[in-house]
Amino acid sequence: MAHIGKMVFESIVRPEHRGFLLVDSLCERFTYHTREEWLEKIQSGAVLVNGIVATIETRVETGNQVLYQIDNYAEPDVPTHFDVLYEDDEFLLVDKPAGVPVHHTGRIFFNTFTSILRRAFDNEEITPMHRLDRDTGGIMLFSKTRDTGARFQRHLDRILLKKKYLAVVHGRFPQEIERCDLSLQEKKDSRIRLKMYPCLEGKPSTTLFQLQKVREENFRTLTGPFSFVEAELVTGRKHQIRAHLAALGYPVVADRLYGHEGFYYEKMLNAPLTAEDYAILGAENQMLHAYKVLLMLPYFKEARWFESKAFTPEMQEMLTVPSNV
Repeated sequence: MAHIGKMVFESIVRPEHRGFLLVDSLCERFTYHTREEWLEKIQSGAVLVNGIVATIETRVETGNQVLYQIDNYAEPDVPTHFDVLYEDDEFLLVDKPAGVPVHHTGRIFFNTFTSILRRAFDNEEITPMHRLDRDTGGIMLFSKTRDTGARFQRHLDRILLKKKYLAVVHGRFPQEIERCDLSLQEKKDSRIRLKMYPCLEGKPSTTLFQLQKVREENFRTLTGPFSFVEAELVTGRKHQIRAHLAALGYPVVADRLYGHEGFYYEKMLNAPLTAEDYAILGAENQMLHAYKVLLMLPYFKEARWFESKAFTPEMQEMLTVPSNV
């Protein structure tokens, strides 16, 4: 665990939580504490609403400011290294390591990848131009000023022309599958609310696929074959590549959410996964890497490809074994 010291977290009550007991609002929004733990924090005086120490009977209204004070704050360790692939006065292109979130999560606020970059470059205006899941490593584009971010965010497709990912999936992926157009959306009645499901009423979603090669050999405790599939996003829905591959029957290796019916994702919410769990999954991070982007930035005379090879050790090991198509 990374020990950081005293921290104060601020949030604003959303309209849908109007009239909620404070503890109910906290439990629904911030799942890193159990209900009993949140009650203990409130009773200890660690939670304030509009500057007033809250009680377990406190109810909240839309727009209330909620402060949560922690004297000895600690976060899970995350990888903090990164490689710079390109930099100019307005943009920063970097390799994000797998295992670090871009934005704050239920348990990580200080060591988000955005915060790591802001501290490294002593620039609080560095802002991600697009997202990448915590367990996905690879290329990310950041703006270096708020003005640049605001100017290009609405027209990102004019500068970030193509994004390609390399996925290692279970099974022998068919060469004839070159695209997936399954619409995706969350299900309100799902045990896992953030999971995306194929659904006729969902958002239109398109991913292009190209089989790169097939590995017949087993990998550690996993039984082959495995396929290396290049995926290109046409639309950019949440978890799109992972959800499409799982729906097609070829889940990404070590995907805790879309593999094994989400069992290891749910297990991880309550306790750290064990060495035995990771042995079953095959790796600590899912084998999906954002490895190529085509950029047309303002200072470029023509579009340029950038490529990442900063794969996780497990993915690099998988890639180095002889394989065939």
